[in-house]
Amino acid sequence: MEMRTIGSNLVFPIGLGEMLLSIEGRPDENEAIKVIHSALDNGINFIDTADAYCLDSETEHGHGERLVKKALDTWSGDKSSVLIATKGGKRKPPNGPWPVKGDPSYLKQACENSLKNLGVDSIALYQLHQPDPNVPLADSLGVLAELQNQGKILQIGLSNVDITQITEAMGYAPIISVQNKFSIVDQSDREVVDQCNMFGLAYIAYSPLGGSSRAKQIETAVPGLKIVAQKYEVSPQQVALAWLLAYSPYLIPIPSARRVESVLDSIKAVDLNLSPEDLDQLNNQQ
Repeated sequence: MEMRTIGSNLVFPIGLGEMLLSIEGRPDENEAIKVIHSALDNGINFIDTADAYCLDSETEHGHGERLVKKALDTWSGDKSSVLIATKGGKRKPPNGPWPVKGDPSYLKQACENSLKNLGVDSIALYQLHQPDPNVPLADSLGVLAELQNQGKILQIGLSNVDITQITEAMGYAPIISVQNKFSIVDQSDREVVDQCNMFGLAYIAYSPLGGSSRAKQIETAVPGLKIVAQKYEVSPQQVALAWLLAYSPYLIPIPSARRVESVLDSIKAVDLNLSPEDLDQLNNQQ
């Protein structure tokens, strides 16, 4: 399968979501680094993280970014070929909802912290983690555009947005990507995928297997996955990712993983070419 595009970067069709390596249930650091190395060693060159990926923002904010840096520092491959994306604008408490923080002063400091955590002079892709309902989108995007002009951010993306917010945001900053939740289990974001296709924006699909709680048994939600998987002698998860890759050439799924085996299984989806009949069978169950 051909590489895909995120702004000025060519990326492997599937990326790695780092979140599960930093939040509750995460593996120890050595195992987490092995997971990232296995992705990089097998062709993945896009890793998505966020400053809020941690157990508690009060005690270890930026854990995910620092973990990615450690993994890259100890990897023997070509680091210049790897696109690292991060996000700012949310905090993670030990329990409960993650509060949104979109005011310019907070985002400016968040970017500075991310630069240090990642050990870089500029962030290849910086994404607004979620629009803050208490802050005008123009203010949040305005400061990201300012940081881009200063060279601290190279490309700007959005996350957890709807079609109205995307259209508005494009008037304030040069947006190159949207990261939202989308999978064969949850297709509620179809309009945003279509909008990204129309504007030529990369659509970065998080929770592409329906979320960590559903990923292991995703075939129970879509029985056709098991049927197609048996046909090709692959996992239902590979079929679910192949379905996403066939859905749009602008779509890059970023499954997260806690185990090397999960990463290696996901990567195999790029070689699974579903037939029109396979796609019909899967689509007709929705």
